[in-house]
Amino acid sequence: HSYSDNSSRFCSRIAPLVESEMDPDARFADAENQTSETQKQQTSLDVLRQLDAGSKSTPDEKDGAAVRDGDWARAEIGMLRSSAMDTKTIFSFCFVCNHNDVWSTAYGCVMMIVAMFIQMVIPIVIIATLQPIADIDTAEGMYSSKACPNRSNGLTKTIGFFLCLYFITLTISLCTNKLRGLGFLKEFVDLGKWREMIVVVAIASNFLGMGAAGGAQYLLFIGNGGKSYVILLLQSLAMQFCLTVDQRLVSDVIGKRTAARLGKVTRDELLCNGVGIGAEGEVCPAEIMSRVTKLVDSEKVVLAMVSIVGILWSVALAVCM
Repeated sequence: HSYSDNSSRFCSRIAPLVESEMDPDARFADAENQTSETQKQQTSLDVLRQLDAGSKSTPDEKDGAAVRDGDWARAEIGMLRSSAMDTKTIFSFCFVCNHNDVWSTAYGCVMMIVAMFIQMVIPIVIIATLQPIADIDTAEGMYSSKACPNRSNGLTKTIGFFLCLYFITLTISLCTNKLRGLGFLKEFVDLGKWREMIVVVAIASNFLGMGAAGGAQYLLFIGNGGKSYVILLLQSLAMQFCLTVDQRLVSDVIGKRTAARLGKVTRDELLCNGVGIGAEGEVCPAEIMSRVTKLVDSEKVVLAMVSIVGILWSVALAVCM
């Protein structure tokens, strides 16, 4: 009798195991149930504690985050390099040209002077002399001020406003292309102090040129607000030309040679004096990360300032015309 009881108990225990071995679906269901039970054991408080302890991540998690940051930095460097090679200026030509070649050096120096004169000097002279508003009769306007006479009709104000918005859009485009490329050359490509000074002068010239061209356009629109619409359009185009003159001085042949030389000196392994950017899926060097972060943050600040000041400038011009 005891033998039969033991046999029945043994059969009752072994039967589910045999069935599970014979039925793959049953094994999968058991594993799924175990997983759900494990997930149920985690409470909301556990999740909150994990969030609070986010800074105390495991070494593997920290390595994963560092690799993701490195991939982001490498992607940013790729875009920065593309900006430098696509927006070729007379300054980038001088940055990589053969300084042992007398003709190339002389041409680059002369064209840099021409670019800076048109970018900065002409707009600054317009602002300093106040020539566009010299003939305004203060009695004509509402505010009795030459700088804000408010004498134009609604259509003229509308045309001026939209031309100013286009000017601001062009300025932002220059910041996200030409100035990004120049910033990349300054931060990551070390070709000596003299060549670095060329890039510094280029950045300063473009920033001063943008501000001076904006001020000059304001005075030109105020002074000619009561005249032909064609004059407003031509004056706006003239100020836009001042922003891009350093690019227009580069011919197609010179541009291709400049791009080829830039491509050779901006390879990944040469950046930051040979520090390099590391391979994809690896941690990026700390110096590269620091410079990329600084450049991206600076660009955000500049774009925010240009956007805010530009909108206020456009509104003020439309009101004062």
